[in-house]
Amino acid sequence: MAPSSSRRRVLFALAGASLLPLAVACNGIIGLSDYTRAECSGGEVCDDAGGVDTGPGDAPFDTDRPDAKPDAAGTLPVSWAAWPMPNYDAGGALDNPMGYDVITNQGFQDRVTKLVWRHPMPEGAESLPYESALKVCESPWRLPSRIELVTLLDLSASGAKANAVFKTPPGQAIQQGVHWTFSEVRPFDVEKREHWVVDFDRGGLAKRAESQRAAVRCVRGGGS
Repeated sequence: MAPSSSRRRVLFALAGASLLPLAVACNGIIGLSDYTRAECSGGEVCDDAGGVDTGPGDAPFDTDRPDAKPDAAGTLPVSWAAWPMPNYDAGGALDNPMGYDVITNQGFQDRVTKLVWRHPMPEGAESLPYESALKVCESPWRLPSRIELVTLLDLSASGAKANAVFKTPPGQAIQQGVHWTFSEVRPFDVEKREHWVVDFDRGGLAKRAESQRAAVRCVRGGGS
């Protein structure tokens, strides 16, 4: 083998070895590796968690799974959503564009996730403590998980970030502000008892204690 050919192979090998850590780091920064990960018992992260991020009123959890174990007495198991996420219009082609169908006397069904969102909500649902929010979302309804409620956000919109479909019909506009989810802040502190809330005004997430107040949006069903 010619010396120049050997040198080229060595240089290519070194270049590949130096690019691999860079690719891994980039992947970590933009979060590509997080789609198959979920928060597990004790607030740790599990790989290839799978499963559906379900909530109270759904089928019983399989607590034999390592990613579906509570991390404190009275807490809920945690796993990740297995359905595709709706995409809002940010310009360009969309794989799963946001879209909803009217379900008479119930609300709107998401064409992507198959979740049915109650609309309009009962009077007073714009500001309730957590336990009262649970009562409003009685079976067949339930409080949504964090990832479920996030699917309603349209970050391409100006002003309110909740999808515009929930602003109709006139006089039955969606409640603004932060909305409860059943998703507990992990690791769960039994003294603080915090849950994640989704802000329909700014499109962000925050933590809120069960004794505080937030708006309620009930959901049922879901695809997997």
